[in-house]
Parts: sequence; C-alpha cells; structure tokens
Amino acid sequence: MSLTDEGHYGPKQLNLLKVVWGEGFLSPGGTAEIDEIMTGVDATGRTVLDIGCGCGGAAFHLLKKYHVKSVEGIDPEPLVIQTAKDLAIKNKLEDVTTFKQINPGPLQYADESFDMVFSKEAFLHIPDKEALLKDIHRILKPGGLIVVSDWMRKDDNPPSKQMQEYIDAEGLDMLMCSLKRYKELLEATNFTDIKIKDRNDWYLEKAKKELEEIEGPLYQKVLDVLGLEETLGAIDIWKKLIGVLEIGEHRPGHFKAIKIDS
Repeated sequence: MSLTDEGHYGPKQLNLLKVVWGEGFLSPGGTAEIDEIMTGVDATGRTVLDIGCGCGGAAFHLLKKYHVKSVEGIDPEPLVIQTAKDLAIKNKLEDVTTFKQINPGPLQYADESFDMVFSKEAFLHIPDKEALLKDIHRILKPGGLIVVSDWMRKDDNPPSKQMQEYIDAEGLDMLMCSLKRYKELLEATNFTDIKIKDRNDWYLEKAKKELEEIEGPLYQKVLDVLGLEETLGAIDIWKKLIGVLEIGEHRPGHFKAIKIDS
C-alpha cells in the first residue's frame, strides 16, 4: 500500500508527515537531526543549494540558526514547492529563499554557483550517484561544502526480500547505496576532508518511538488525515521500516566533504 496519492508527495502524504515529523519536514528528526548533520560546519554567510528541499524546513533552520546568506531549494514535487513558498512567507524569509520545481536530471546551474550544497534524505531518489556528485562538485565554489543526510543500505547488493517488501510498501523510488559507496565516489570526485557517520542505531530507536506515537497519542490526528484503512497501512509501513532497520540493511547516514580548491 502506498500513501503517495498524487505524485510522490500528495496532500495525504504531506499531512501525515507534518503530524509525525513536524511542519516543513518530509524526513525524520526535524531541527535536532539537522543540527547533528551540521556538527562542525561553519555555514555563516554561505549561499546554499538545498537539493530535494521538500517543504523548506531545513532551509529555514539553516537561515535562522546557521546564518547562511541565502538558500535556493529545488524539488520535483509541485505541492511541496508551493508549501515551501507559503512557509517562507509565514516565516518572513521569502527575501532570502527561492524554491523551484525542477525536473530530475543534471543541475541547471553555472560552474561555481554556490558555497554549499545541502540535502536531507533526497539522494536516495536519484539513480546515478556518481553523476550527481560530479555535478555538485562542478557547481560548488572552490572550498565549497557538501553536507548530506541520506537513507542508505549496508551494502550495494540487490535488496533482500524483506527490504524489497518495505520499499514496495512505501511506494517511493528508493535507490539507496551504501555509506562505503558514497565515500568512494566523494574521493573519486576530488572532494577532501570526507566525514561519514552511520545513523542506523539512532533511527531504529526514533522509528520505534514514532510508531508508538502513531498508535498512541497521534492516532486520532493520523486517522483524521488518512482515514482508517490508510492509517492501518501507515502503521504497517512503519513496522516494515523498523524490521529493515533491525536487520541493519536500512542504514541512514551523514556525509560531508570539501571541494578541493582549484
């Protein structure tokens, strides 16, 4: 069963994730997880491209807490882009944010356009990770940063039956590679000072708590958003998610690196 009622992120999906993950977020952990991703990063005054920006939650946090100069967010989903624009106005950040709906493919920016590329749980939807990282390297200024959180897998073998059942239940393109593969690609693309962090343990506990909340204090809100049948389907998806986290095949992680000065 899929909650992707219109595109990957239709109204029901967005409303469910707003209930579970908070306004502006399409991935877990909210601002606390962004802080974890940004550990050790000085982003003050940087121009940022947010790839797969979703509803803008990360962009707004980067502006408010990390004092970046501006954020341009891109995403293929029209509803999330409109939501991000609306939230930018609500947060009085429309002058320092730009949100654009884009078609999947090469990044349509000139060389050395940004000081930093940020992304949170979006690269898993992009099939060619090598081409993506080369493109990011191209559009970053010398000394620019890539700071990413993504959903990954323990290796690059075909998914197990259990993992494939979870992916099918989500109804999303989930083209995950391993942390090791990302490290190899970053090295091959002339990034330096590469830092990698596995977040499987954190997200396993987080997903368990999310399920407890969906079945408990958030149940009525989820029911109001989805109706009974799809609420039960969402609970089933969370149980499948916990299962692939428990066996260690689903491994969210972070990586950051610097573009070598040219």
